[in-house]
Amino acid sequence: MTRRADDLCTCRQKMFRWLGLGVVVGGLMLGACGRQETGLEAPGAGSIQPGWMLIRNRVAGQLDFTNVEYWIVFNTSGNGIEPYPALLMSGFKNYNYACIIGGSASATQPLLRQFYLAPSVGLAAATIVLPVQDYIYIPNSGGNPQGGGEFTLEFDRRLMVEPNPLQPLVTPTATPAAQSVWAINFITTDPLNNPIDSMGLGGASDATFTQGVVNTAQSFDLTYTKPSGSSTVQNSSAQLQGFEIINAP
Repeated sequence: MTRRADDLCTCRQKMFRWLGLGVVVGGLMLGACGRQETGLEAPGAGSIQPGWMLIRNRVAGQLDFTNVEYWIVFNTSGNGIEPYPALLMSGFKNYNYACIIGGSASATQPLLRQFYLAPSVGLAAATIVLPVQDYIYIPNSGGNPQGGGEFTLEFDRRLMVEPNPLQPLVTPTATPAAQSVWAINFITTDPLNNPIDSMGLGGASDATFTQGVVNTAQSFDLTYTKPSGSSTVQNSSAQLQGFEIINAP
């Protein structure tokens, strides 16, 4: 895989001008409020290639790829802790990878960001250039039963099996590529990367969401809808409503 490593930067530097992975067609109905559906026999898990994952992200209004950045954040370290939105601006704890679509990022080319430790700098980031055969992205896939916007992404999970870009100069503190437990969260921000909403009840300041923890060694079809009582945001295009994740081991 071709890689273009960005200049190392501190956590306070603005590192995010990119776009997320690809997305796939299809659409299983989003589950009832707060409902999760998992298991080896869950429908939809057989609809994608082995080793791939499909994600549908749904918002209350229409998608706005100009004024909103849609983040899908992955903690692949195996510790099962969600990457929360407040840490986006202060340290990025439990962030291993992030897919960002829209906002100040390009709306046409998919990029993936990897977070890693660098000597004398701390957290740094690198851009991973995605081979076209390893993802499918549909910016307006439809299929939201509640009438809002939806985009879909399908990708080869090996895209998130990247060593620390500085190896062997830096000994990694973990081997996230070897872990099967992933914690996935969904965040929206403005073009300056300020969090607007997340999938948790607390929105931009949430630190309670746990429903995005999955085991990639298993076949599953997981759906989730934010329950009533969640914090709402003024911009319905940035108000997250629910997701679906389908995995094929």
